[in-house]
Amino acid sequence: MTNDHNAIVFSGKGEPLKEENYEMPNSINDDEAIVEISMSTVCGSDVHTWLGHRPFPTPSILGHEMVGKITKLGNNITHDFLGNPISLGDRITWSMTASCGNCYYCKIAKLPQKCVKLFKYGHVCSDKSPHFTGGYAKFVKIVSGSYIFKIPNDLSDKEVVPLMCAGATITSGLDAVNFSQCDYVVVQGCGALGLYACAFSRELGAKTIIAIDIEQNRLELAREFGADYIINPNEEKDIINKIKEITENRGADYVIEVAGTPDVINDGIKFLRIGGTYILLGAIYPGNNFTVDSSEIITKCINISGRHNYDAIHLKNAINIVQKSKEKFPYEKIVGPIFEFSKEGLEDAFNSLNSKKSLRPVIIP
Repeated sequence: MTNDHNAIVFSGKGEPLKEENYEMPNSINDDEAIVEISMSTVCGSDVHTWLGHRPFPTPSILGHEMVGKITKLGNNITHDFLGNPISLGDRITWSMTASCGNCYYCKIAKLPQKCVKLFKYGHVCSDKSPHFTGGYAKFVKIVSGSYIFKIPNDLSDKEVVPLMCAGATITSGLDAVNFSQCDYVVVQGCGALGLYACAFSRELGAKTIIAIDIEQNRLELAREFGADYIINPNEEKDIINKIKEITENRGADYVIEVAGTPDVINDGIKFLRIGGTYILLGAIYPGNNFTVDSSEIITKCINISGRHNYDAIHLKNAINIVQKSKEKFPYEKIVGPIFEFSKEGLEDAFNSLNSKKSLRPVIIP
């Protein structure tokens, strides 16, 4: 592995990744920080960007799940989101987005994650100084409007790093529907988000969890994250009746879609009981169309909730749940294997996730 680069840059669909050596910013303002990245993971959206499934600004340093240590700290940053004092050398993670705090979505709609001036790590151009805007680099600049969390000493980097996107996305989706104790939850998709959905819904009071995926190894892992029943559509041809059978012919209280494809949505609606709630989190990319029988939504009094990004409180909640339940669920199993910090290593990591050989491949700068 060469050591003459401090960033790996995406230049567009079909373009080779590039290794760049960007100059570190000489100064930061009082509301900013510089973090030396200890670990970054690959999210499915990074792979979809790399494959060209959506428009994207380039050149860009991808990566939006990371942890690291503070090397420069602005004068105004004295405490984290929870009021813990922070200083140079502290191990931190932070909100995936930074917002202005003043626009309609920040102040009135209470959706700061949809701020009109939103900054999103790993989703912006990196061609101009300070360059370090994403996770596949040795450093990242924490911009004003971000929320910092000092990592508790009893949590490892591996237990925390995917919470910056995957874990907090799940707590955001659950919070949006005021998720509470219930009898049955169906989780569609057992990637990293699906495993968090199983574990977190269990911790928040779900009595029975049903996990669905076409990858048997992911289903077996879902059992370790709280799934009581696992269903492989390649083996179970009548899933709707199977779920009716499990749920005493009633249906699920909640269905959580994290499969990333609209093909599962019609079934998801059929899995719900009367008055049930559907949480859509995965099928996010443009062109993900589906056709639904509206009478089924209306006559079954179904609630449908979509969530994109998250607010700072949701990262807090994800960290809290993992800290509380780390002895119950093997969160570190979500993360790995480790790939080298090079253009070849990152491409291998993308391919590893895209082929479903891993859940959250790791890049360690």
